[in-house]
Amino acid sequence: MGRRAIVLLVALILAGLAAWAVWNYLQNVENEITEGQEIVEVYRAGAAIAEGTDGGILLSDFNAGGELIEVSKDQQEDVPEGAITSAEQLNQVLTGRVAAGPISARTILTDAQWTTITSEVIPLAEEIPSGKQAMTISVDNVRGINGFVEAGDRINMMITLDIGFELLPDDFSGVTVDPGPAVEGEEPAAEAEQTVVTYTRFVLQGLPVIATGRDIRADAEATPTVEVQDPTVTDEGAVDGQPEAEDTGNDTTFTLEVTPEQAERIAYAFENGSIWLTLVPEDFVEVETSGVIIDNLFGGNLVEDIFG
Repeated sequence: MGRRAIVLLVALILAGLAAWAVWNYLQNVENEITEGQEIVEVYRAGAAIAEGTDGGILLSDFNAGGELIEVSKDQQEDVPEGAITSAEQLNQVLTGRVAAGPISARTILTDAQWTTITSEVIPLAEEIPSGKQAMTISVDNVRGINGFVEAGDRINMMITLDIGFELLPDDFSGVTVDPGPAVEGEEPAAEAEQTVVTYTRFVLQGLPVIATGRDIRADAEATPTVEVQDPTVTDEGAVDGQPEAEDTGNDTTFTLEVTPEQAERIAYAFENGSIWLTLVPEDFVEVETSGVIIDNLFGGNLVEDIFG
């Protein structure tokens, strides 16, 4: 064996000994750090889980090798109380249960995050009286009474739209636009044919609200529903250490109980005009109105008031 080969062999041996010494040193350091600490297997949400998610769906995905639930290892002292630490416990907790609240991605799954739905779910169709139909409308927060409408309330619907002057009734009070007398043998003036009046009036009044968003009105004979709370909400109203979100009221998507004729009028109103809603009390009685145009907006004859 040549001298260079001997030197190379010695160098390799020394390098191996040095590498082993470093690895052994680091292993000892790790052992000292983890000494007395217990490492446990935990299950985490692989992606955000929405409130009401069926645990059975997550189990099926997990058993099929999906990514909705992940397995990792954590120190026992960092694992929250009630954490799921085995596949057997995971099946036991999630079977027949739904998420009691939203669960963020990478959050360790615990027993408290899941609840059993014991109340009977009544289909919306069973809440509709015979001869009526359910129809959903949606408006913005201002036109929808700022989210103060509850399922079971009643609302009125107003519309503002442009109406061709020739379509208004002859005896409509307050209209001062005069197309002028017709001259025999002459066509009506183009200006008169194109004259429009912006008109605001109630379309329908006292419409029962079956639901706001997904919240269906209460049925006196129905089994009480289970009110699911987010287990991450503390007494101070914070969620996972974050400030409580501002309460902006109920949804402004309303499902109404209407007759077929009312449904047609509502659809036409939304397709052709600007809609506003009003909330009425329990003892509300429908009121007959004649509507408003610019001429009677201020309670009189506007053209006459201005020009005398």
